[in-house]
Amino acid sequence: MALTAPLFIPRVPPFFPPPAPRRRFVHIDRTRARNLMRDVGNGPLPEHVQLVQAQTRERLRVFLAEAGFRHHRLYVLEVASRHPRVKIGVSKEPYDRIARHISEYNRWQHALIRVHVTDPLPDRLTARRAEVQAHTWMDKHFTAPHSREEFMDGDYVFGKICADTAVSVLTQDSDVRC
Repeated sequence: MALTAPLFIPRVPPFFPPPAPRRRFVHIDRTRARNLMRDVGNGPLPEHVQLVQAQTRERLRVFLAEAGFRHHRLYVLEVASRHPRVKIGVSKEPYDRIARHISEYNRWQHALIRVHVTDPLPDRLTARRAEVQAHTWMDKHFTAPHSREEFMDGDYVFGKICADTAVSVLTQDSDVRC
């Protein structure tokens, strides 16, 4: 038996592609990565630690892609190892500089857990002054046995506060002088 009813064709609106998916970061437990790094030996970095480090690096890349790659900035690194540390540094190309730090840290069985990059600074001299000021504040609370930039058992959040405060104080001073 054949169907004789008219064929119903629904009206379809013109095709619009779906919006691009937002880049999502899966939550990875940084505390677990820190604990794993305290017990790491001479072997390769644990897989979980490598995931944390890769995600941290990608977040930095995404942030700098929006904010600008080539500006003088202070950066704060939380480095996990048997002896955890916080590093405060300055660079005109922070992504490349931090990538070199990661390479060096991995060679010595250290891993980057978190990174913070400050607002841009107007010039190299202001950036260096901000770095020295942040180091001075950190040095009052944490020891820097090997270099002036790395603070053993340093507090990452305190390092961020020192860096951001130094940048804001010096950029306010430079705004007043202009």
